[in-house]
Amino acid sequence: MNIYIDESGSINNHIPNNPFFVIALIRVTNKDGLKRAYKRFVSSNYNRLIELDKDKIHPKTGKVIKEGGKMFLNGNFQELKGSQLDKEMKKQFVEFFSRKPNFEIYYIKISNNKLTDHFCQNTARVFNYTLKLALEYFINKGYLPNEDCVLQLDERNEKTETKFFLENYLNTELSMNGTATGKFDVSYFDSANNNLVQIADVFANLFYSHLQTGGYEEEFQKLKDSGILKFTFEFPK
Repeated sequence: MNIYIDESGSINNHIPNNPFFVIALIRVTNKDGLKRAYKRFVSSNYNRLIELDKDKIHPKTGKVIKEGGKMFLNGNFQELKGSQLDKEMKKQFVEFFSRKPNFEIYYIKISNNKLTDHFCQNTARVFNYTLKLALEYFINKGYLPNEDCVLQLDERNEKTETKFFLENYLNTELSMNGTATGKFDVSYFDSANNNLVQIADVFANLFYSHLQTGGYEEEFQKLKDSGILKFTFEFPK
């Protein structure tokens, strides 16, 4: 079982207008098919992606209100970033990838305003703990099979000293409590080198945007109807 993970938002219970932190887990059921779909999406929307990745300038002040250069480097495509896509492109992304169910989506929604100050002092602890709880729930409820699992995550927000902790933590906790008989392998990637982590990035940002401003009801219904969106785990309950 292969799961690709990325996040959107920040774990902080004191930032205004920051009610949620989102983690997207993409369980890939047809890796080759999903990679081909990724390449087709990028190639068929290449010019539009270039436009979306330009600096956004305030029309009156002339100041940069949103930096570009996240998806392209020196004119060459590097990676998909959900934060650079506008609402129209996000809707198109869902329409495109929901045509063939090559993957499943599992979300973790963390309510920042329900976290204690002590818990938020270590954001890696919040991430690892809620991921463990969610995997435990998904396996026990039969959403995910009880088998060897490879987790691939974006490395950019991960501190070096915690990179090797998650794998041991999941194997210890989920094995000791009787949830998992399979082994967990955890790898970290620069998302520019892993296009399936990029897909997780876009879906994480999509849900985060929906929680912040709404407007994606039809897209999430489409994901549910197609059998792609399986479950949203909420923490704290």
